Amino acid sequence: MSIIQLKFLPDTFAVHQYDRDFQVSPSVLSAPWFTISKTAFELSLILPTEYQLPDPQPKHTEDGWRMFQVDAQMDFGLVGILARIVTPLKDHEIPVFVVSTYDTDYIMVKDDKLTEAIKVLNRESNMIVKPGESVM
Repeated sequence: MSIIQLKFLPDTFAVHQYDRDFQVSPSVLSAPWFTISKTAFELSLILPTEYQLPDPQPKHTEDGWRMFQVDAQMDFGLVGILARIVTPLKDHEIPVFVVSTYDTDYIMVKDDKLTEAIKVLNRESNMIVKPGESVM
């Protein structure tokens, strides 16, 4: 079983929810790190907490998320990588929010669970958690 390396990003992130028809401001696209998801029901925007949102303000905001980045380019044929990361967190009742990109995955935990999450993941024999660089 291969070793999974995770980078812990020092930034704090916020998840914002908008109505589905919300038009994202072009200024958001210049943020240092963001992800946008749009479904039939909503638009979600994840940004570093420090980033100032343009008006209008979101319907809901959930702040205080911390992020682990899988430190590898993920092959679409790989099976079970996310399960290997989130299962130990689930077993310790640590909620997660996951974001996937073309290259890799990001696992978010609430700030008050961060220390415990790092300990849990570092106890796994097939996982290494190391500090990453700020996205800001």
